[in-house]
Formats: sequence, C-alpha cells, structure tokens
Amino acid sequence: MSRTSRSLAIAGLILQGSTLALAQTAPDVIHICHENEDAYPWLLKDKPGYSQIMMTQLEKQLGTPIKLMPMPWKQCLAELKAGKVEGAMNASFSAERAEFAHYPLKLDGEPDATKRMYRATYALYKTKGATLSWDGKTLGANGTVGAQTGFSIVAQLKQLGAKVEDSSPTADELLGRVASGRYLAAALQTTEAEASLSSVPSLQAKIERVNPALIEKPYFTVFSKPFFAKHGQTAREIWRIQGKLRESPEFKTQVSHLMKSVD
Repeated sequence: MSRTSRSLAIAGLILQGSTLALAQTAPDVIHICHENEDAYPWLLKDKPGYSQIMMTQLEKQLGTPIKLMPMPWKQCLAELKAGKVEGAMNASFSAERAEFAHYPLKLDGEPDATKRMYRATYALYKTKGATLSWDGKTLGANGTVGAQTGFSIVAQLKQLGAKVEDSSPTADELLGRVASGRYLAAALQTTEAEASLSSVPSLQAKIERVNPALIEKPYFTVFSKPFFAKHGQTAREIWRIQGKLRESPEFKTQVSHLMKSVD
C-alpha cells in the first residue's frame, strides 16, 4: 500500500470513529410525552404514578435529564411522529405507530416484552343486563362501543366488527356514557376502570365487567425516528434499565402503595 493510500485509509478510520462517537453521544435532555389524564395506577396528576416513579429512577441511573410532558395522547403521538419530542411513554405496540416510533424489538421483529414498562389488560364494561357477548374470540355487540381517543384498542374493536366511537379522553367519561345508555359498552384498561368504578358507587351499581379480558398488552417507552437515528444507544440503554427496574425489589417497594404486584 502506498503512503498516500495508507494516509487515506487512516483518515477514513479516524472519520468513521469520529462519526460513531458523534452518533453515540448522550443527549443533553430527553423530552418524553404522555397522556395528560389520570390512568390509575400508571399515570396520576396529583401525585406520582407507577410510570412517573419509574422515570424518576430511570433518570438517576441513566445520568441524563428526562423532561416529562403531559398532553392529550393523540397530540403526544403526533408530536412524536413530527420529531417534536424525543419519546413517548406508556405506548402499546401497533403497526401504525411502528411506522414512526421505535420499539424494543426481538430478532424476529416482534416487540421485546422483557423491555416493557408494565403489562396491562383491557376489558369491556357494560350496564348490568345489557345484551353483549364476548367469548375471547367473537364479539356480539349491537350498539356503539366507546374507547379513549387515540388508544390502540380502537383498531382491535374494529377488527372484531364493533361500531366504535373514541371521542372521550377519560375512563370516567366513558363509564358515564355507558351508564346513561349512550354506549352499549366501553373498552378500558381494567386497572383504570376498576379505580373509576370504586370511586363512584352509583356507577359501580350499574356497570359490570365482561369476562374474559379483551387483550393483555405490554407497554413501552418509544422513541422518534430522528432521536433513535442519533441516540440509538441511549434508547437501548433506557429499555435495558426499565426491564431491570421493573423487577428490582427497591422499585417494587416504591410502587407497592399503587398496586399489589408488578408485572
């Protein structure tokens, strides 16, 4: 190899190393958006919920400031897609979201649930005596089923043939619409729905949960395409830490007042 070729090769290696170092530089701050309504026990407005506690502990271990940004969920996803925020938390997997958001993935391309923040179930809630059938595969619902705005359960309900309206941001409002007869049923995360019902005895007397559950889903912190392209190593470290945090005795103790067990 000539001296000139050798010099060019060395220069190329230096440039490549500099590019990799730049790509792996930790961000100064990470802006992560989330739903701005209570979603017990994951997100709470008047005190830290499960996810907020996890993010506080994550920030300490990561060593990079994390700024949580509450906003309507539909707006959160839109800002993630536009690259206006770096990440979004409490996001279940959907093919539509995967087009603009990075999830932790296994080698086969499926979401890696070991890197989840938590796992939660959805169920249908109807007025007692209302005619609705669900056997785990087939849904018989001769009426409108309500769901929260922008939530991924809407797609599943439509696949099951349900007429869906997703104009409400909160579980309380949806359950109220079920009780009033506006909706035949509502599809809600069970932890959130049960918390709402227990706090409003009048609703609890009218509404019942339909078994079995509609679905069980893992929920993740996801990242925008621009952030992942520049800070993929940081994103992977966040997923790794969250997987470890979820199983740690210290974290389980910190969230024990919110839930009996952590999954």
